[in-house]
Amino acid sequence: MRFEATSAPDALIFNGMPEHVVNPWTIIVDSVEETITVKKRNWHLVGKDEQTLSFRFIRSIKIDQHMFGADIHIKIMGGTISAFGLRKSDTKRVKEILLEYNSSKRGKGIIFA
Repeated sequence: MRFEATSAPDALIFNGMPEHVVNPWTIIVDSVEETITVKKRNWHLVGKDEQTLSFRFIRSIKIDQHMFGADIHIKIMGGTISAFGLRKSDTKRVKEILLEYNSSKRGKGIIFA
């Protein structure tokens, strides 16, 4: 299963990040490949920054809800991967996918430490 979500323009504007409306964050959760990817177009709109991590490096998931939208921070071994201004339902769905995947691996090794 592959799930993709992009920052909502209204959430970015109302949360004080209007400069990111033209270059929003995108988070992709791929349970087949067992990866999470966060992409963001560079400020000069020519290239994209991309960070990909394996499910097995996840330590915790934090969702920071605002009046409009939410941010997700996934703590990994050695750092954090974040996406800002997503819809609240999208952040909840990402968390559900990761926790569902984790529970399906019980007895075979838990991925979250």
